[in-house]
Amino acid sequence: MGRQEDLRRKKGLPPGSLIHVGDEKAAYTNISITDYKKDILAEVNADNIDDIFQYTDSDSVTWVNVEGLQDISVFTTLRDRFDVHPLLIEDILDTEHRPKINVLNDYIVILLKMVWFNNEELQIDEEQISIVVKDQAIFTFQEKAGDVLDPVRKMIRQNLGEIREKGTGYLTYSILDAIVDHYLIESERITEHIEKLEEELVLNPDQAILQQIYHYKNIGMQLRKVVWPVKEIITGLEKTKIIDMNTEFYLKDVTDHIIHVMDMVEMTRTMATNLLDVYFSSVSHRMNEVMKVLTIVSTIFIPLTFIVGVYGMNFRFMPELNEHWAYPAIWIVMASITLGMIIYFRKKRWF
Repeated sequence: MGRQEDLRRKKGLPPGSLIHVGDEKAAYTNISITDYKKDILAEVNADNIDDIFQYTDSDSVTWVNVEGLQDISVFTTLRDRFDVHPLLIEDILDTEHRPKINVLNDYIVILLKMVWFNNEELQIDEEQISIVVKDQAIFTFQEKAGDVLDPVRKMIRQNLGEIREKGTGYLTYSILDAIVDHYLIESERITEHIEKLEEELVLNPDQAILQQIYHYKNIGMQLRKVVWPVKEIITGLEKTKIIDMNTEFYLKDVTDHIIHVMDMVEMTRTMATNLLDVYFSSVSHRMNEVMKVLTIVSTIFIPLTFIVGVYGMNFRFMPELNEHWAYPAIWIVMASITLGMIIYFRKKRWF
């Protein structure tokens, strides 16, 4: 079911109606729980949303990851038991929503995009990830299985760094950092492909390469729409009191990373635009080379055409016509003119 059909179903319903809007990427809902403290770790797959309460009611940090947005009961529980505003849950279910942050009295809702560069189809595949931070619990909602958060899971499992010693603020930072770092990885991949395309373009500026250039321009625009709001999100997190102050320094580090990504995205767009200029310059240069060759050929044939035109006239009294040497002499003269003009053009470096 597509976005247009979802929007038609929502038409006429009151604000905050819990209806999934977007491509149906998963017909299931999988709930995984990661609960930890400094020396304790539990990882379980929940059969239903009610299984999370034995963890969220404790003083440990609980990360609930939901894959698939089809089970509306999950969001009903989020609304009723965790007192998340229905309009914000509606935003979570709308997977085409622009990245943003909402900071309320005792919880935060963040909407982000995870991106992957599809080299075969020359496009960006993106998936919305929604983050709800409340008390000692973090909920992440994804459209389907698979994400960029494995480095965070590895840190928790292997007790790397400070993640098991800190609260939800540090976990929120770690999730954001993993997503932003993946932006950087994908941006660098795109840049590498554009550089290879530039080499091909110089050698063979054909129509297929022009289409690839336009694809990369669209990729740059799509990445910009995804990346630019993230800085606003981090700024919003730095201002909230829900995230503990010890995490503020780490958020500044994410800010540095996102600025780097933004620079990479702008460089991608600039490179794609420059490739267009190179393409049209290459095509123009090739056309000029063809025209130059045709002009030289035409110039060589002008005196030859004049000579054969003169001797092609039907006058009776043309003395050379009766001489045996006339025919070969004309060929010698035309060959000499042709050779002389070629030598002259070469000396002028016209070809």
